[in-house]
Amino acid sequence: METLQEFHYNSIYELADLIDGSIKSGVGFWNYNEEYFIQTSSKFSKDTLLHLYIVVTAVNFYRRDFRKNPEFYEVEEDLKKWYTLFQTYTIRYKKLDTKNNQLTVDWFDTQIDSFYSLFEKMADEVFYILFANRNCLLKFNSIVAATIEEIQFPKYLVTKKETLKRVSIPQWVKKAAYHREKGRCVFCSSDLTGLINILNTSNYDHIVPLDLFGANDPCNIQLSCEKCNKSKSNKTGATSNLYIPWWTK
Repeated sequence: METLQEFHYNSIYELADLIDGSIKSGVGFWNYNEEYFIQTSSKFSKDTLLHLYIVVTAVNFYRRDFRKNPEFYEVEEDLKKWYTLFQTYTIRYKKLDTKNNQLTVDWFDTQIDSFYSLFEKMADEVFYILFANRNCLLKFNSIVAATIEEIQFPKYLVTKKETLKRVSIPQWVKKAAYHREKGRCVFCSSDLTGLINILNTSNYDHIVPLDLFGANDPCNIQLSCEKCNKSKSNKTGATSNLYIPWWTK
């Protein structure tokens, strides 16, 4: 049985909006651990590329914001939001040193490890929201593909075309995609549960194909029927905006 994970949802939609907006704007990976990216993109990991993107994008954004918009962080009162988040997610931190007139931008730099730890914990909750949005995942995987194309991967991980080699999709990834799609093909909504039609065959395919520098990442997998999977072109990434509502009106 899966263990339940506690989510606080404290300022999570604000962070999710930042990440979603960054993805829509095509903001790429920067100031990230390239070796970690290589390992995570070449083999399915529960710490996904989206988790990595959430953390580095959040740190990069707020580091820049503290520097470019100091008027929003002039006094300790302006930092109470961050104090509350550190406390909510049980992150160790130090308050602004007002006795020595510490600048808030300098405070951010001294607490950078705490901010990384904070966003790593918040990333699980943001992921929970964005993983349900396949159109967001399509755009995100286009950013991933551009990054993969730029990086020099070890030869044993890539094909002659420098794309990532195919690896088997773990059952836990299939299970996640299956439940997100509620057992339906994302393109034609055919039932793939076997409860209604036992003849339909389930296929788990990459949203952005490996041939187009797609990643072996849980965020790049979706459920489709055999017919739609075979008719899907490898010339572009593809998904749909079809979802099963919680109830019909």
